[in-house]
Amino acid sequence: MGKNKLKQNNLIKLLFGQSLLLIGFNIYSVVLLYLLVQEYHASARVLGIFGILAALPPALIAIGAPILGQIKNSKTILIMLQVMATFALIIGGSLLLTKQALILVGGLYLLLSTATTISGSVEVGFIPIIFQEDEVAIEKSVDLQYFMSIGLTIITSIISSFILLAHGSTWLLWVSFITTPLGIGCYLLISYAPNKDMVLVNTNDGQLDRVPVASYYKQMQTALYQFTHTMPAFLIILFEAILGGVTGLLFELLPLTMKELGIAVAFFSIVSATQKVGDLLGGALAPLVKWSAPTFFGCDYLISGSCFIAITLPLPNSVRLLLLLLAGIFMGMSGNVFEKLMYRSFNVGDISAMHALTTSTFALFSVISYFVAWIHIPTIMLWQLTGGITIIFGGLLMVIARKLGQVSE
Repeated sequence: MGKNKLKQNNLIKLLFGQSLLLIGFNIYSVVLLYLLVQEYHASARVLGIFGILAALPPALIAIGAPILGQIKNSKTILIMLQVMATFALIIGGSLLLTKQALILVGGLYLLLSTATTISGSVEVGFIPIIFQEDEVAIEKSVDLQYFMSIGLTIITSIISSFILLAHGSTWLLWVSFITTPLGIGCYLLISYAPNKDMVLVNTNDGQLDRVPVASYYKQMQTALYQFTHTMPAFLIILFEAILGGVTGLLFELLPLTMKELGIAVAFFSIVSATQKVGDLLGGALAPLVKWSAPTFFGCDYLISGSCFIAITLPLPNSVRLLLLLLAGIFMGMSGNVFEKLMYRSFNVGDISAMHALTTSTFALFSVISYFVAWIHIPTIMLWQLTGGITIIFGGLLMVIARKLGQVSE
């Protein structure tokens, strides 16, 4: 089989595998939240505990960065993690259906979150291998993966809501029980011939190189140094983490913002859907972006920040929706460009470790941002502050982009 044909087949198997796993995991998350409220009558504190269980692995994955950098057969490790996540999903779903103790459900949910978090970093290192470090093929896969994930998340959430209303949770859980193993099967079918010039070689039967305790700290320092000194990638990662945490909080508090603006809270679903449609359109438009990362993110932040501030002004609600849609489009585009930035900025052999450090950075600022909710200030002011900070970050990146352009000349 020719190299191009092999890459094409791998892309199809990868997309089908990701789609099936995403459907299964999304359905389980929807059903879990539904049953916690509907059947277990869980309090806000219990829901908060499950939120912590989901956030804990991403926050701590940076600790394993040196180990992730030692993976030799990422396909084997990746499939093992997917099997572990599927096991946690099926057993956890069965416990939910039989209304077993929440401590057991929570323990399996933590295992599911841990397995999916680690597999996400391993997969980032696996993708360049199956496409033999072909930058065009990698970026094409990123475009398709991003658009597919947003689209499927929206569709799955909507369909799941209707099925829950009509038939309850049992049917949905059975769908997740079936789709996740099928997704793993697609990954098993992926085959590749490692490029001789690649830094990372897939051998050794999926084993990890042993990392002595003494060298662990040294490797951790090396990874952190590389992570924080790869410019301008690190600066963009830091800005994205800060803004991702704050904007995530803003959308969580959206019903309160609507109330403060005098908009009926009943329209919350329409407003939320507008932002998600923007994300979807942004994912579709992202392949057209040919700018350097600092230039794109600089423009993105200047426009998005202006939209955030303008939404709080006394404007017609239709205009506010258009501004939110515009901000959503740029947010969707930035997510796609950000994924490409990771592949362009770090070596194949280091990218899993760098992804782990990036994941922890995002999780850290996400947790910090939720503490802001405890400060008693109007949410409108939060939108304005976020818009101001976003514009400042955009201005800094435009200055950096200009300096990089002068250097290249």
